[in-house]
Amino acid sequence: MYKVVEFDGGAKAMHKFVNDQAAEGYSFVQAVYMTTYQWRLFFKIATDGN
Repeated sequence: MYKVVEFDGGAKAMHKFVNDQAAEGYSFVQAVYMTTYQWRLFFKIATDGN
């Protein structure tokens, strides 16, 4: 299962957000640059516990 998030912020805020998502079980997959400080972040979570 994937989760896609629109993110608007700098590198420090993005790092914290990615860490927060990891605490919820989501692995960071990719960041796609949209415009300055606007990103689309992709996360993946295992549905079978792996």
